[in-house]
Amino acid sequence: MKNINFKILVIFIYLITYINPAFSNEESFQDRNQKKIKEITSILINEYKVDEDYVKNIFKSIKMNKKVLKLMSGAAERTKTWEQYKKIFITDSRVNEGIKYYKKNYEILKKIELQYGVPAEVIVAFLGVETKYGKRTGKIKILDSLATLALEHPRRSKFFTKELIHFIILTYEEDLDYKNLYGSYAGAMGAPQFMPSSYRKLSVDFNKDGKRDLWNNKYDIYASIANYLVANGWKKNGTIFSNIVVKKEFEEILLKRGDSKTISAGKFLKSINLETDQLDKILVNYNKTKEKKKYLILLSSKNKKYKLGYTNFKVIMRYNPSTYYAMCVSQLSKRISEGL
Repeated sequence: MKNINFKILVIFIYLITYINPAFSNEESFQDRNQKKIKEITSILINEYKVDEDYVKNIFKSIKMNKKVLKLMSGAAERTKTWEQYKKIFITDSRVNEGIKYYKKNYEILKKIELQYGVPAEVIVAFLGVETKYGKRTGKIKILDSLATLALEHPRRSKFFTKELIHFIILTYEEDLDYKNLYGSYAGAMGAPQFMPSSYRKLSVDFNKDGKRDLWNNKYDIYASIANYLVANGWKKNGTIFSNIVVKKEFEEILLKRGDSKTISAGKFLKSINLETDQLDKILVNYNKTKEKKKYLILLSSKNKKYKLGYTNFKVIMRYNPSTYYAMCVSQLSKRISEGL
């Protein structure tokens, strides 16, 4: 009987220590990152004047989310081909939904377009790619995801530490309930999926109601996307990309550069001993444009897919640095515009 009771006791201790996260995972997460948590706490209190009790309560509430570490390593931009990636975002149903969304919100969208110079279809395309027009803003607790990545990610800890700090300041300044804010596994928020630093610096209270609401207020959502693009160099009436055909003798050299890359056209030309303005030497029937900056967009070497991008394409990449992502936003906006 004593042996049985002893075995039960051992099993019970094992279960609460190694399986129940309340006794193991969370405690070790806080303990092993105690030094860094103290550093972040000091920055928030001393540099940004966030209330000490507020900061301490936030860190007490944090729970590690191992799932976000796995999701970070499997992002579609890094694991899929152009053909696979495109099928996720450029579908007839998403295009048609975008056209309906555009028409439904026409007046607000046009008001934002008039003020910022960003076409309404581009704003809609961002929402279409990011959150399926605001319907999928994320189900992961933002505080936990950012804290996990800030304290545990092997490569991008520095970046996510900065975003965690911005998130805590944002919730403090804007009186947001950090316990009930949900977003992507990387901590992006609201319909446009702004990271906390972008939310603080570039989101807009367009209708002047005293809040910058990127979940529910369409004025704020559209204006914030437009403001983000303008702040990063958007050119009003600028072209985003165009279709090109590279001459056969240069095509193989170009495609050897790989997939999902956006490279300076000038630098590529110099690498093959041509002048930076001699695009016409490598393209079939090239029509010169007024766009000063040009980029060769490499999508698929296997299927010989490539485009010519301009300043506004690179601005889209400031929103998300993936070439695939920027091309999906560009093509979705084009198809929405064509369907109006």
